[in-house]
Amino acid sequence: MNTHRRNTRSLHIPAQAEQVPLARRALLDILKGWGVPTGSETVHALRLIASELLTNVILHASAATAHIGVVLELCDGAWIRMGVHDRHPEHPRPSNSGADATHGRGLKIVYALLDELNGIVLTERTDDGGKTVWIELPCPVNEHTAAAERVGPKMPQERRASPSAVNTPDRDRTADRHERADTAAPRVPMGIAPH
Repeated sequence: MNTHRRNTRSLHIPAQAEQVPLARRALLDILKGWGVPTGSETVHALRLIASELLTNVILHASAATAHIGVVLELCDGAWIRMGVHDRHPEHPRPSNSGADATHGRGLKIVYALLDELNGIVLTERTDDGGKTVWIELPCPVNEHTAAAERVGPKMPQERRASPSAVNTPDRDRTADRHERADTAAPRVPMGIAPH
């Protein structure tokens, strides 16, 4: 049984490009409420990673996905986990696009950020035939602000992303895992077994 302390929030947003900045703002509001310094490298990386993963779903999986699930967790006050769920069965892969390409470098950027910040990414199959892409990053938390954490994101009611539980089953939690090669004991997201 997992005894780690976690704060968890989830969003369920339409798979539409105009929802990406709204979701990103909601995630930042959650992080701020948890006491994560908004100017930290982790927050800047998470903003970019969230944008890339959400945009990938919209570009490549929206035919199978009307709504995108996003889960954000603060684990033991030291790690941030984010999961982006869609109903498309294929795992995202970095493309082999060249330096002159205008598209296709998003996942390469995600992996580079995770390498730089000692984070990981893995893809988990879900019961609905889709997958959740999980990332985990070390995260500094301001304990004074974290102690005051109580609220979710503040967004206008008519544009607010609605909370939802994202399907993250305990079964078949194997898939792609990207780890920093020079770490002796890479972190594995809480509750997800390596393959």
